[in-house]
Amino acid sequence: MGGNQFKILFIVFFWLCFSFSADACNRYWVAANDGMDKFWHDRANWSNASGGSGGAVVPGRYEIACFDNGSVVNAKLNGYVKVKQLKVTGTYNGTIDLNGYELGSVRNLVIHNGTILLSGNSYLRTWRDFYLYGGGTVTASGSGSRIKVRNNLHIWGTLTAPASGSFSLLGGFNLYSSGTFNHNNGTVSMSPRWKGDVGAAIRIDAGPGTGRNFYNLTKSGNKNVTITTNDIKIENNLTVKGVGKVRAQSNDIYVGGNWSSVNSNNLVAGTGTVIFNGSSSQTIDSKSNFYRVTISNSNASLQRSTTISNTLTINLGGSLDINGNNLTASTLVNNGNLQMSGSETLSITTKDTDSGTITYDGTATGLIYGNTYYNLALNTSGTITLNSNLDVNGSLTITDGTLNAGNNDINVARNWTNNDSFVSGTGKVTFDGTSVIVTGGTGDSSDFYDVTLGGTSAAQSTNAIAIDNDFEITSSGTWYTNCLAMNISGTSTVGSGSIATTLSPTLTFNPTDSSTGFTSSSNLTLTFNTAMQNTDNSTLTDSNVDSLITLKDTNSSGSDIGFDATINLGKKIITINPDSNFSSLQAVYVAIGTTLENSCETAISAASATFTVADTAGPTETWNPANSATGIAVDSNITLTFNEAIRNIDDTVLTDTNVDSLITLKTTNSSGSDIAFNATIDSDKKIITVNPDSDFSSEKVIYVAIGTTVEDSSGNANSASSATFTAIDSLTPNLIFSPVNSSTNVDVNSNITLTFSEAIRNTDNSALTDTNVDSLITLKTTNSSGSDIAFNATIDSDKKIITVNPDSDFSNEQVIYVAMGSSVEDDANNAISASSATFTARNTDTSDTSSPTITFNPLNSATGVTKDANITLTFNEAIRNNDDTEITDANVDSLITLKRTNSSGNDIAFDATIDSAKRVITINPGSDFSSEEVIYVAIETSVEDAYDNAISASSATFTSVDSVSPTLTFDPQDLENPVPVTDNITITFSEPIRNTDDSALTSTNVDNLITLKDTDENGSDIGFNATIDSDKKIITIDSDSNFSSEQTVYVAIGATVEDSSDNVITASSITFIAADSTAPNLDFTPADSKTGVAVNSDITIAFDEAIRNTDDTALTDSNVDSLITLKTTNSSGTDIGFDAVIDNSKQLITIAPNTDFSSEQVIYVAIGATVEDDSDNAISASSITFTAADSTAPTVAFVPPDSTNCVPISSNVSLTFSEAVRNSDDTTITDTNVGNLITLEYTSDSSPVAFTATIDSDKKIITINPDSDFISGEVVNVAIETVEDLSDNAMSATSGTFCVVDSTPPILTFSPANSSTMVAEDTNIILTFDEEIRLVNDSALNNVNVDDLITLKENDGSGSDIAFDATIDSDSKIITIDLVSNLSSSQTIYVAIGATVEDTYNNAITAASATFTTGDSLPPTVSIDAVITASIATDSDITFTFSEAVRNLDNSELTSSNVGSLITLKETDENGSDLAFSATINSAKTIITINPTSNFSSKQVIYASIGATVEDYSDNVIPASNKTFVAEYLATSLTNPLLEKDVVGLIEGQLEAAERGIRHATTPILRRMEWLRRNKEESNRYSYGIKINFENQKFKDISNAIKSVRTKKKPATFLPDDWAMWSEGSITFGKIETTNISSMKKFKSHGVTLGFDKLATPKLLYGTAIRIANDDDNIGTSGSTLDTNNYTTSFYSTYQFGQKSYIDGVVGISALKLKQNRNHASGTLLGKRNGRQISGTILYGAEFNNKNLRTSPYVKIDAAVTKLSSFSESGTVAAINYGEQKSDIAKASLGLQLDKTIKIGKLTLKPNSRLEYSNSIIDYSNPILAYNVYPNTEYSLNFDKKETENLRIGLGTDIDFDNEWLLSSNFERIQYSDANYETSFNIGTSYQPNNNTRYDISLSNSNSSNKKLGADYDKMLNENWWLNLGLEVGTRPLPGYRESIYFRSEISF
Repeated sequence: MGGNQFKILFIVFFWLCFSFSADACNRYWVAANDGMDKFWHDRANWSNASGGSGGAVVPGRYEIACFDNGSVVNAKLNGYVKVKQLKVTGTYNGTIDLNGYELGSVRNLVIHNGTILLSGNSYLRTWRDFYLYGGGTVTASGSGSRIKVRNNLHIWGTLTAPASGSFSLLGGFNLYSSGTFNHNNGTVSMSPRWKGDVGAAIRIDAGPGTGRNFYNLTKSGNKNVTITTNDIKIENNLTVKGVGKVRAQSNDIYVGGNWSSVNSNNLVAGTGTVIFNGSSSQTIDSKSNFYRVTISNSNASLQRSTTISNTLTINLGGSLDINGNNLTASTLVNNGNLQMSGSETLSITTKDTDSGTITYDGTATGLIYGNTYYNLALNTSGTITLNSNLDVNGSLTITDGTLNAGNNDINVARNWTNNDSFVSGTGKVTFDGTSVIVTGGTGDSSDFYDVTLGGTSAAQSTNAIAIDNDFEITSSGTWYTNCLAMNISGTSTVGSGSIATTLSPTLTFNPTDSSTGFTSSSNLTLTFNTAMQNTDNSTLTDSNVDSLITLKDTNSSGSDIGFDATINLGKKIITINPDSNFSSLQAVYVAIGTTLENSCETAISAASATFTVADTAGPTETWNPANSATGIAVDSNITLTFNEAIRNIDDTVLTDTNVDSLITLKTTNSSGSDIAFNATIDSDKKIITVNPDSDFSSEKVIYVAIGTTVEDSSGNANSASSATFTAIDSLTPNLIFSPVNSSTNVDVNSNITLTFSEAIRNTDNSALTDTNVDSLITLKTTNSSGSDIAFNATIDSDKKIITVNPDSDFSNEQVIYVAMGSSVEDDANNAISASSATFTARNTDTSDTSSPTITFNPLNSATGVTKDANITLTFNEAIRNNDDTEITDANVDSLITLKRTNSSGNDIAFDATIDSAKRVITINPGSDFSSEEVIYVAIETSVEDAYDNAISASSATFTSVDSVSPTLTFDPQDLENPVPVTDNITITFSEPIRNTDDSALTSTNVDNLITLKDTDENGSDIGFNATIDSDKKIITIDSDSNFSSEQTVYVAIGATVEDSSDNVITASSITFIAADSTAPNLDFTPADSKTGVAVNSDITIAFDEAIRNTDDTALTDSNVDSLITLKTTNSSGTDIGFDAVIDNSKQLITIAPNTDFSSEQVIYVAIGATVEDDSDNAISASSITFTAADSTAPTVAFVPPDSTNCVPISSNVSLTFSEAVRNSDDTTITDTNVGNLITLEYTSDSSPVAFTATIDSDKKIITINPDSDFISGEVVNVAIETVEDLSDNAMSATSGTFCVVDSTPPILTFSPANSSTMVAEDTNIILTFDEEIRLVNDSALNNVNVDDLITLKENDGSGSDIAFDATIDSDSKIITIDLVSNLSSSQTIYVAIGATVEDTYNNAITAASATFTTGDSLPPTVSIDAVITASIATDSDITFTFSEAVRNLDNSELTSSNVGSLITLKETDENGSDLAFSATINSAKTIITINPTSNFSSKQVIYASIGATVEDYSDNVIPASNKTFVAEYLATSLTNPLLEKDVVGLIEGQLEAAERGIRHATTPILRRMEWLRRNKEESNRYSYGIKINFENQKFKDISNAIKSVRTKKKPATFLPDDWAMWSEGSITFGKIETTNISSMKKFKSHGVTLGFDKLATPKLLYGTAIRIANDDDNIGTSGSTLDTNNYTTSFYSTYQFGQKSYIDGVVGISALKLKQNRNHASGTLLGKRNGRQISGTILYGAEFNNKNLRTSPYVKIDAAVTKLSSFSESGTVAAINYGEQKSDIAKASLGLQLDKTIKIGKLTLKPNSRLEYSNSIIDYSNPILAYNVYPNTEYSLNFDKKETENLRIGLGTDIDFDNEWLLSSNFERIQYSDANYETSFNIGTSYQPNNNTRYDISLSNSNSSNKKLGADYDKMLNENWWLNLGLEVGTRPLPGYRESIYFRSEISF
């Protein structure tokens, strides 16, 4: 082997080794985050392992570089980089800055996360695919940056393309739904290299849109691009170069710039549409044909002739200038403008004459579009002369140039505008619609010849009109001269029309009425259809026009808006310029009165418009947390909520990717440190959520802000905004133990203290006390598993120090364990972590003689010790050196021996430390132990305890864990080539393996570990079955089928298995190449079945690789003949002699036959399985058959055949050839030239017969179609000239003859045709025959006898005759039936003729008839209906039912979208307020259904109408119709009344009002008796309290929760036998919140009690009291109310048993008067009911005095019965009957009061306490309800009996300072049976400056957050009357609230 060959082989081998290496990462980015730039070429930044140490070789051409979890530091290139592959995976979120250099990836470029930044002149390229996943970003922001992808581009993330550089794709462009492609105004250049029709794909999953469009797209080369999945949008230019194709399939292509495709195959349009929608001029330069084209641009033009196979659509506002180029299209839909010079060729099959404009702008002399238009505009430089009549369905405008009618007529449906020249000739101009005519004057270039008005109206404008001949009105229309001259030279005929001098002025507002989005700074215009003047005929000027205009805010009643108005020179346009810009969304009203007229003095009608100004207000935002908020959770997100959707200030969409840049988040304030965060925005673009990267610090002040950086959809920017808030206290209290952890020499009698950094409490928020603190502490011997030590714990008053006092002293040397769980917290709910301490007690009075003991960890003989383990030596007591010196971290190393294997082994470096308690030595080896290494550790007798007791020498030996991962070997090896296609793959491990979850590997689960793919890790899966051997060391992979020939196979195993010591293998993979197993392919020439092969052709067999004989010998020209078979016909045919040769490459065999083949001879050629490639792959035997060329001339057959029987005169002639033919000069025979070959003539005189000849597409049949029927009885000769077949075989000229005869009867056509509809009522009926007819008796038809042939009847042949007169034309072909009178609307007509006529050859017709129906001329009728006659249900729909289908007046379809505009729905009548509704129409278009937005009110009058705004399909307009209804709330709409919360609220309110009445009547009497008893011995002092009454839950029974005690001096007027009169009044406000069944109730109670009592004996007092009270309740929010009057008479008495016991009794009788007012959807309902009550209270108590201590036990029983009568509501159908209702209330209480008086000088103390137990029962009967209209349907509300218990405990004291100042305090707790409780504390003070005046203030607080502040004022009005005023203000968290004001007066006689 030569040297060069050896070098080549070495290079190939070297390339293979590195091209097919495994794809695992072998370089990892591990740069340190030290704030410095980190460069790619710095070895310190690269490692061979993820997260490993730096220093590895920088990755290059043969390494895979990975950015993963190992570092998130940014990377910067500082030189050219080309790697085997770049992968960005894991959590890497940094930036790789190319920094102006090139970064290339030979294999797939894979970006999962992070950012690749292409700064200026950077170049990113890959030789394979580019995968950009969802977390990845590529930004080519730098000038001149470039991207090149040699295969496909896949985008799930965000890619910003180069703007000024290049972006090249040699594969497909795939943008998935989650991906974003920012085109950056750059160009994407696609030059795909994939073969086949599909080629490369353009895939845009989400379709066009922001972040999904191209800017410029260029496609080049000879390969194709296919648009898949969706439409695409190119915002600027699309350029296609080369011969490759863009295949649109069914997708649309939007182009905003120019289109250029230079090859006819560049676009395969499919069924897609190309839409040109740019905002500036666009050019279309396409050799390719389009399928559909849409023009939305106002300035598009063709650059070359263009073909559109389907539809060209020009949208409204769009314009296409074909610019002198030819245009071919199937259909034109023109809503814009098609512009042409007129010299082009225009081929449009279906033209649009119903809309759009055709503009001529060249020098053409004719109209190439035709003679029918919608709008026609002429802007030419010459003269266009009509060659036929012109029909313009819209307007005709002559802007420039001349229109010469050429004596032709012109029809114009709309406006005529002549600004240059019109030559009428003798033609007529007909205006057949509604027209405005600007003639341009009356000269020769502007006048008319004849003018006809056939439409609704025509109005002159600007100029007079000159008509040189006749003027005629053929309709009922009106010609308006508008006071301009009308000169008629000929006859004027107006018929049923008229000529008027004026057209009423019309006015158009801009903006229009009800329009929205008007620019705030714009002017308003009022445009008139004619010049205007003031109604006094004076001229309109800028000075006087202001006074005509009204401009107001909102409507005609609004505030005036200042403005200045002007009028234009033509006096047609008033411009209103407001003094200032309108406000955002302002409604503006503009109006003008009847103050203007036209020149004919016709005044305008008053008119107005209201419009809405565009949104100009910026979005507002709300911060959460709010500004200045405190106590914010440390893990809170921050939200910024806008009142409307927002976007970036540059109009781009806000996304989760870009929203971060808008937000500032700092500590403290705007100057604070940044806080890292991630921000997102919701899909509605209204809420920005800021998620800080980490929790806030405890009580940290946070500053968050947004600048003026966003705007709403109207471009209104926000105002900069910020908020500052404070995070909650989140730090747990610190805990310090004393003694500290690990203390020694602690006295055995020591207490333990736990000191906290702040006050603590239980985690249930309850206070810590000496009683409950014990349960928090654990005190044990030794450790947490030791024996409990009894103790008592206390806590100090600050709740910061817990003292643990053991019940007995500790033992000497006892180890004590003390702990506290996470059971306490600070006042911010921050619970502590569980903590513990251990210390050693010592009795200093005794001596220790025991040596310390030692424990090794790891233990002696331990195995499986982790390789990085530390070693500890733990002593049972503190130790020191033997010389009594302290052991420290500095000297402890010298005490330790650490060796390998044993005491004789090698030393192991280490560092040792000792803990502060001097009990634990920790040994930290200098490096990790080796796998399964034996370690020896020892300590000598070198340490002792504090009592000089030295330890014994000790040692331990242990073994480290196995830490080496198994190794593995693949077979085949990596890059092995070739590998037999049948081989299995084995992976052999160095030791047994298992799954990483420690489960065993089996042949069942081992498959999951293996990856087997085609080519590489991204290839297709290859099916396989894997097994593992019994030793668990060898995995065998058996593929499901043999590998493909030369297939590249990728096999891998992940880090998914481990050894028995949990050492996981490293993920590994290999690639190998399967052997060549494919036989050579071969191709025959000629191909199989080929025909027309030249008779002198050679045959070749071409192979795709070199071949040899199957015995491995070489093929030569000498031996190749033996391989070939050449025969006639097939394998059994005759041998054909030949000579074969093979070329030098051994890939082409050429067979040369010895002689030419015969004409059309079938040839068989074959080769057996006799050759192979150099891999021994033999070919399969192969053969073909082909046919030699034709050498036989064609033959022809005539139809009719020669000399046949006679044929019909209408027959065609056909010539059928035996094969395809052509002209003898080899040119193609076409429909154009075939006639030259044919002769057709009568034999009688050789006269020619005119004909048209065609030939079929197969060129085998010529059809001769005579221009008219042959002459009956003649003989016809047909002849053809010489023609030839495709093989040049000529057929000689030939001919034939046949005779013809007429045997076909005349053909009859009816007009109107059979089954016609919509026939005019005045129509004539015409019977047309295709040839002359006569009567069957051969006599002629005339106008006299033709009537007898016709039958004309109604409906059918049996109907009534219809009178008529029939005539026949002079050619005897057309019979016209003229009806005597017009037909009726929708009438069916039957017309018939019998077999009574024949042609001139005696062929009689068959009897025939037709039936047709006249048009509908009657308008539809309409019926307006609702649910019931003359009224409707409040929730009814309203229907408009038509007698037939209807449509809009413009013939457009009525839909549910537009039908609402036809309907008027108002309150009361046509002048009432509009009622909102939605409308629908059924599919038959006969029923409009109105669904009101809200239900009607009961008794509401509803007006519904429809104007003359619809018509039937015969244009018959309905008359305007209306109907008025009255809404009723129907009984059928009633539901369960108890589902109405107001009903339940009224029921509950009545019971609650009755209960309040009893309580308010009894309480003053009990208070009166208590006061008398307390003051029986001190007649000059009294004491009473103000009481707040709670109406919710347990607070009903709290009677003294808030008390302020007041004292004052008073004359001694109370004598034993005196009568006393007293009074007390109260006002109570309250609210009971809504429940799930009942409405909220607000109430106000007020009443006055007047009492009289007498002291009958020193022990007996009795009296009576009268109370009159009122209770007002508001129920719910709909206005329902309850008014209750209560009249109560009570009798009371108190009796004293001796000096100690007493009994109080009260009996009350009440009468109730209740009135309720209930608001319901049906209206207001009223009801009244009466009630009766009886109540009683008895209290038995005793007083025991012991010196100054008074003990007062008592028992109290309360009972009440209430009965409410039944009643019925009145008012509406929803009235309810309420049944009788009862209420029983009972309560028993047992209590004890203690009072004591202590005097200290002028100071008097009065401590008191109370203990009371109560039990209450409340039982309501269940109310029965029924609607009055449904008395037999009853509803019941179930009340459960309520029973409650409570225990009341109270402590308090009064302190009297010298009878001037009084301080009172009270603490009370009420414990309820349901575990709830209420705790309150009250304090009050009173100051009495004199005997007539006193001031009081009180404060109360409770655990339920009740806080109240009270103030009182007392004033003596005279000697016997006092006035007391009090006010209390409080807060409470319960649903309801209550405030009371009490006043009391007293007089004694």
